[in-house]
Amino acid sequence: MKITAIIAEYNPLTNGHALHLKRAREETGADTVLVVMSGSFTQRGEAAIADKYMRAEQAVYAGADIVVELPTIYAISPADNFAYGAVKTISAFADVHYISFGSECGDVGKIEKLADLLLNEPAEFSAVLKAALKNGSSFPKARAEALKSYAAAHPEYDGLKDVLDYPNNSLGVAYVMAVKKAGLDIAFHTVRRVGGSYDSTDIDCEYPSATAVRLAFKRGETEKLQNAVPKSVMGMLSVISPQGDTLGDMELFKLKSISGYELENYYDVSGGIHNRLKIAANDAHDIGTLLENAKTKNYTMARLKRIALYALLDITKKDWEDAVNAPPYVNILALRKERKDILSMLSMGCKNVLTRYSDVSRVDKSLRRFVKLDYLTQGTLEIINRSGMFAKKMLLI
Repeated sequence: MKITAIIAEYNPLTNGHALHLKRAREETGADTVLVVMSGSFTQRGEAAIADKYMRAEQAVYAGADIVVELPTIYAISPADNFAYGAVKTISAFADVHYISFGSECGDVGKIEKLADLLLNEPAEFSAVLKAALKNGSSFPKARAEALKSYAAAHPEYDGLKDVLDYPNNSLGVAYVMAVKKAGLDIAFHTVRRVGGSYDSTDIDCEYPSATAVRLAFKRGETEKLQNAVPKSVMGMLSVISPQGDTLGDMELFKLKSISGYELENYYDVSGGIHNRLKIAANDAHDIGTLLENAKTKNYTMARLKRIALYALLDITKKDWEDAVNAPPYVNILALRKERKDILSMLSMGCKNVLTRYSDVSRVDKSLRRFVKLDYLTQGTLEIINRSGMFAKKMLLI
């Protein structure tokens, strides 16, 4: 079996994603396409537009053979930890030959060269990075600044100086670094991103971003969506409703009700941000105002949204440490009917495989907290989407 893995959110799956799935299979010569997909919440600390089983179903329709869940604790983490969790999940599969990802540069050689530089960070690079962080820059901006400075003094890296200015490039670098740190024998493949950028709101370009699709969906621009997503995804969108402010209200209540000391213990909270969040929470009447008032130069809005979500879900620093020390597990969301052979192959290499919630009692005890978190967040999304009960077991498609 020759597997190509793709790490995704598909929030929702767009025509650009479908093109990537097609090219990844063709250009890597894969007989199996594995998708590791975020579940109920995304890397920017937001609720997914639709249930993970519905989105996994669309991925199979678009060309995936199997879709497994990226565990929640990784799916809502900063980029490097997001990549770590995705690669850890992929490591449960024995025959992964490639990881394929979209990138703005479209040059896998550049991505790998930059990953090698960051894994063996030169002293002068580190010095600029530390200085930028000390001056209040967020880590992504500080690292991009350090790269530009280093490339200016080292012409052989001049072609890389702008790579970290783009989010898909940065994620690609994180995937390569995670694979190399794990010592896995996996090659890389990239497809150049075309159309709207990752965060573009232009719904009228050839391949609009998922961000643009979500905004158009919220505005009710159905006709424009028809040119942005596959027909099956249009069918999915027709049976769900735009989300209201329920998640923000839940997060606001939690942040108002806990102490600064409790908040300090949550995952990725450092540098006194818990005090700013508590002060902002005292007077805020909505989550948007709270986060805007707490924001600083070195705390991006995405990071603050994730912290609010960690508080809501009680994800602590210790939880992250426990997740790192635990073995990988695979929660299968959707599988192509004629590819049940993948299950046999997977069961031989990984003992922690789930196809439904009741399987939680069969996995390693160190994993049960994280599996339960995956299903807790699914229940939370049901409340946010004001929906009936979602699927609770693997879909055969």
